[in-house]
Amino acid sequence: MPQGVIYDTMSTMTFELRPATPDDSQAIEVVRITTWRVAYHGIMPDSYLDALDVRPAVVRRRAEGIATGVTAGVVALRDGRLRGFSLYGASRDEGIDGMEVYAIYVLPDEFSTGMGRALMTESVDRVRESGHTEVGLWVLADNARARRFYERSGFTLSGRTKDLPDPPLKEVHYRMALGETG
Repeated sequence: MPQGVIYDTMSTMTFELRPATPDDSQAIEVVRITTWRVAYHGIMPDSYLDALDVRPAVVRRRAEGIATGVTAGVVALRDGRLRGFSLYGASRDEGIDGMEVYAIYVLPDEFSTGMGRALMTESVDRVRESGHTEVGLWVLADNARARRFYERSGFTLSGRTKDLPDPPLKEVHYRMALGETG
């Protein structure tokens, strides 16, 4: 992806996509928490969502992951402010080859603007360009909006599930075959 690709959406709003850098980690965490409070309302306990805050250790680990290449990502900016992101890397699950989209979030006022779709498209393209032929992701089973988004993006259920302990939630796994690069 060339540095600073500008997207002009049908909503007449433009935004820029660029590779994530370690310096983006604080803003990424703010977007994640802000989005969780809206997207997971009614799925996760309100007390859990209300207690979320930016933790320096989380920001530091994310910055280190991006700096070392363990994690890659794309950020979306509108008016110079980070408004969304996607992070991906090697699959974290034993027995699942390929790459994994770890997270993709846009601020709630960016829902349905095309920003999330552009982030996902760019991330999948970068995974494909790196030579991988499959990408997967995990999503909360009760997150209907996200599941529709992933399905429209070309992901299909793999049949894998897992239970999260705190708070107790179920996740389902989606995958996308990318085909051979060439």
